[in-house]
Amino acid sequence: MREINRDAEELRSKLLSEVYAGAVPGMPAMILDESRIRNADTDELEKIAKEYGY
Repeated sequence: MREINRDAEELRSKLLSEVYAGAVPGMPAMILDESRIRNADTDELEKIAKEYGY
């Protein structure tokens, strides 16, 4: 179970980094995904990751 949590947190971190990187150069709409990513469970994180091309 810890392995799943660690993997989910690594994915969450990658997605948040991408959101922050996209918001800086002029895509502020990406920041709207921040709370979605922060509050997502493992299944939702996987869905978001697919949306971001992971």
